[in-house]
This record gives sequence, structure tokens and C-alpha cells, in this order.
Amino acid sequence: MNKQELEQNIIKIHDFYKKQSKELFDLQKWVSVSWEEQVFLDEMIDFIWIKEKNKDSRFAVYSRFVDLREEKLINYLKNNNFNEEDIRIFLDKAYLFVSKNYHKKIEEQIKYIEENNLLTKFYLNIIKWVHRVWLAMTNFHIVWDKYLIQWINKKLEQRFWNSEKIISYLRENDLFDVWHFWEEADRSYSVLKEKWDWFKVLTYYQAFKKEIDNIVIELDNFINSLDNIEDEIYDAKKSYIKYLNTIKEAFLETNRHNLVKKWSLVDKAWMDIKTPFQIWHPLEFYEDTYRKAVAVEWDLRLKDDSIMQSKVAWDIKNMYEKLFDEFGREKYKNAYKHSLDNQNRVQLYICSPVMYYASSYNWLFSAQVVPNDEEISKMYWKKIFANASHILDFKRNTPLTKIKTEVFDLELLKKYKKYINSDDSIFYSIYDIETIGHEYGHTLWLDMDTEVVMNKKTWNYKNIEEFKATTGWLVAYFMKDTYQNREEFLMEHVMRSIWVIARQEVEEVSPYYCECMIHLKILFDTKVIYLNYLWKIEIDFSIEAFERLKNEYLKHYKKLINIYLEKRDAGDFLFYYVKKEWNIFLPKDEFVRNFVIDYYEKNKVFWSQIIEEL
Repeated sequence: MNKQELEQNIIKIHDFYKKQSKELFDLQKWVSVSWEEQVFLDEMIDFIWIKEKNKDSRFAVYSRFVDLREEKLINYLKNNNFNEEDIRIFLDKAYLFVSKNYHKKIEEQIKYIEENNLLTKFYLNIIKWVHRVWLAMTNFHIVWDKYLIQWINKKLEQRFWNSEKIISYLRENDLFDVWHFWEEADRSYSVLKEKWDWFKVLTYYQAFKKEIDNIVIELDNFINSLDNIEDEIYDAKKSYIKYLNTIKEAFLETNRHNLVKKWSLVDKAWMDIKTPFQIWHPLEFYEDTYRKAVAVEWDLRLKDDSIMQSKVAWDIKNMYEKLFDEFGREKYKNAYKHSLDNQNRVQLYICSPVMYYASSYNWLFSAQVVPNDEEISKMYWKKIFANASHILDFKRNTPLTKIKTEVFDLELLKKYKKYINSDDSIFYSIYDIETIGHEYGHTLWLDMDTEVVMNKKTWNYKNIEEFKATTGWLVAYFMKDTYQNREEFLMEHVMRSIWVIARQEVEEVSPYYCECMIHLKILFDTKVIYLNYLWKIEIDFSIEAFERLKNEYLKHYKKLINIYLEKRDAGDFLFYYVKKEWNIFLPKDEFVRNFVIDYYEKNKVFWSQIIEEL
């Protein structure tokens, strides 16, 4: 098998993955229609120990299984008066059901690949061993989540009441991991252990020795399995072995002050792997509010450039250069060069996460730019992953629920549906600027220590970084002075900004939620969106409204750029737009605040009522 044949076969693997996804989406038919396929949803209901079998409970478990998100199941449980402890038990059992059944789905993929001789011996071995490591990683995630998210963080909240006091306590008692230069790190690979009336830091290995020993055994077996096989296509065998060894060594580290450095070596080794077969490792950290402890990620992402071609990179770079003309390259020359280097050296992977495990069963990404470590990015670039085809399939197959018809004008919903079900290329052109452009937007206006410095006071860097990323591509799009796909762009942007309100209480979504609170203020202030006489959202698609939006976003973006270049605390920007009430960020603008509260309350009532046709 040569390289061309292998990459043609990768398209076949993607097609099989899409076929499996279609089967998952088809489960929605059996939420309200009784047939044998409904048995699967009822099996999940029984597994979780929910007693009632009706439309609401079936839609709740359908959403948990197919969307890989917990909030609709949480809504159902809250509406049925379960307490917090019971809800946690239901969610844990749901996770087990999801992981068990996705395991079966992935085994079907591997069987299909093997029976049809779609991969070389080396890459068949890679996917088989990624799958074999899954159980150890997933078991670690379960224990990690129970210990850190459900236990230690709750103990911190009980003791200190609010996040500011928690952060102060952690900082004063040297409970953060350290970055490369012995500064406070922007993430951690450790957890706290409560000891009488104080806490101490344990590395992952010290806290979860049994689980990590099992991971290391599997990684050793994985490495040994590659000994007598050569990669005849990409000659990447040494890179994979080095990468797996660095993961193993990082997991085994017991000196808390070496953790960030050890995991940055994992990032470094990973950046050297440039094949279509991208094995993941712990990189993100949204789940943990306080110490940004990195969650247990493990998956395999398969590149496929046949899906779409991205054109957004030049637009982002052009915008960046034009705005730096105003801010001054000499004044901020380190940030200018660091960010420009990041942009110029990005590796872009249009892909699908064909095999995913551990924390991915709680939320599957749309796109990502990694690594987070700027020291590594400076030397070894970044990778952007864009899951374009899965997102399009998801949008086309998401059930229409009454919450949408309660909040959006009916004609707007029809217009959106027509666009989503039209030519794929229109969606992909919007996805390029909205999602891939967003990931490029993350690379901008950064110096080496920007995140560390901006996080020191209120620990809100992530809660403005997503707004920075999105607004970067928005301004780049506006600077093109084009009205191409204007209406489709506005619909995507508006609906995303509103739909995220439903995830208000989901901790890992907080950066995206805060971002959208700022978007909503700008959208309402410019009257691009407004409430009609039925109190439903409409969009002003006129060129005049579009021009107002362009000018307003540019104003807010320049304000944000100044915050980044001066490395001021992230709260200086965030708290101009929102304030925290009972651990929930709400808009300061009274009109927007009332809209957000109203939407959230309506969602509690209408989230599960499926509408067959508009």
C-alpha cells in the first residue's frame, strides 16, 4: 500500500464513521415513536435507574448519548425533584453506559478497517492500541472526576464561599503548579489533598497510583507492539515511540514542580507527529475551575483534507498586521513576533475524532488550537483541529425543540433550517471563518507569559480568551469589506450566542458562556438582533445593521487588544460586561440580563418538547 492508497482509504474510514453517526442521530425518531429501536433508549433509562419511560426521559438520555452533554439529563432530573446527590449518581451511571456503548461502536470501526485492509500494518496497530489503552484512561477519568470535581472543589467552595477567596488561598499557600521559569503556571497536572484544616498538592501519580500504573502498563505494551513494525508511509515510528514514552514519563512524575515541564515535553514530542493519525493526550483544562487541572483526554483524530479547504489564515494575518500598525510593533515587539510566529507555523488538521474516550464522553470538541504551553508553541508551533463534517451532521440532525420556537421568530428558524440543509460548501465557508478562524484568533496578541500574568489577580483569563478568539475572526471577516454569506454568518453567530445560555451552569462551558454574554450586549446594542411584537428574536440582515455591527466589534476588540498587550488582569475587561451572582456570570446590562434569565427559565420548561416540523 502506498501513501495515495492509504489516504484514499482514510476517506473510506471517515465514510464509515459518518454512517455510524447517522445511526446515532436516527435514535431521535424513537424518543416519541414506539418501535424496537426505542429499546436502546429504554435500556439506558434502566441502566441509569430512572423509573419513568416517557418522551422527556427518552429525550434526556438520547441527548446524553448522542450529544455527549449532560445538561439535558440534568434538566430532566431537576424537573423531577431529584437532589444533587441523586443526580450525581445518575450522571455517573450515564457516563458508564455511554463509554461502554461507544466502546462497541469503535470496535465495529476497527473490525471494518481490518476486514477491508484499509491501513498498513503499522497504522492498524496504532489504532488497535489506542483503543486498548482506552479502558485505563477512561477509568482514570472516572476517578479523577469524582475526586477533583465532585469532592475537592466542593470542599474548597464550602470553606471559602467564592472563587476569589479560593484563588487567594491557593496562591498564598503555594498550591499551584509552577511554569517553566518558576512562576505560577496557567494549568496543573496535580490535585489537592485535604489534611485536617489545610491542603497539600499531590501529583497525579501520587493521587491516582493504581489508575496510572494501569495506564503505564498499557503504554509500555503499546510501545513494545511497535518494535517489529515499520512505518513505510510517513516514517514516523520513532516519533510515535518517543511521544508515548514522554506521556508515560509525565504520568509517573512525582515532583510537583516538574509537572508542567514534563508535560510540555509531551507537547513537544507530539508536535513532531505530522501524520493523519493524531493521538491525543491531556491538553485542555476547562473542567477544573480553580487550579485548571488538566483532564484525562485520550482519542485518535484522523485527518481528511477532502472535507474542505480552509482559506481563513491570510485574512487573520492581514487583520493582525493592520491593527498592529495602530498599536505599534516596536512598543510590543515581543508580542508581535511571538503571535506572528504562532500564526505562520500552525499545522491545520481538518479531521474527525473517529475514536474518543475518557473526558471526551462529556463533551466532544468542535475545534481546538493546541498546545496551550507558549514556551513549546514558540519553538514547535501549534496544531489546529477542525471537526467540520461532524458539526454539520450534528446541526442537521439536532431535534427541533420548543425552546427555539419560544425564543426565535418562526421565519428566522425556517431560514436557518434551509441554510443548514443546503449545499455543504456554504456551511463549510461559514465554519472556516467562524470556527477555524476562531482557533487562529487564539494565537493573537500573546507574549510568552501573557496568560500567566493576566490570570494572577482574578483567574479569569479563559473567560475572556474565547471572546478574543471569536472577535479576532469577526474583525478579520469585517475587514475584507465583503457581504458574502452575510445572512448565514449572522444566523450562526446569533444562534450560537443565544443557545449557549442553556449551559449557564456547566463549569467547563463558562469561557464560552462569558464570551456569548459579551456578544449579546453588542448584538442588542447595535440592534442587529431585537425582540419583535411577539417578543421573539429577529435579525436585521440589512447592510446598514451589518456596518453598525462591524464598527461596534472593532471598538470592543481594540479595547481588548490593549488589555492583552498591556497584560492587565482579565477581570478588567470581563467585569465591564458581566458580574458574578451565586457563581453564575450574568450581564450587567439590565435588558440583556433579563433576556438571559428569561431564556434560561424557558429552557427549563421547553428543552425536551420536540417539534416535528416548523
